[in-house]
Amino acid sequence: MIRVRFIAQVRYGHFAEYLKAVEQLNEIARERGWAEATFWVSMAGTANELFAEVDYPDLATLERENKAQDADAEWMKVIRSTVDIVVQGSARSELFETAPQLA
Repeated sequence: MIRVRFIAQVRYGHFAEYLKAVEQLNEIARERGWAEATFWVSMAGTANELFAEVDYPDLATLERENKAQDADAEWMKVIRSTVDIVVQGSARSELFETAPQLA
């Protein structure tokens, strides 16, 4: 399994707006049959960060869905709507795979 974690710090006063946008992305994903994210906030650490985690069965599925999202006008419209509410330079992603079974 592959897990992608997207992290963004949201400008103060805009958290609800950002959460609504990423929930819209989940609606689009659901309509298209793509993997949906779960959303998290930290209980300590950097203020106003939102974490979105998405699980995929393999890298090929992740790559296929990413390409489809980049080419999807509705998806990209929502992404672009968040440009002014995310702290510039704060957005990042992490990629994980399940731990191997060692002999």
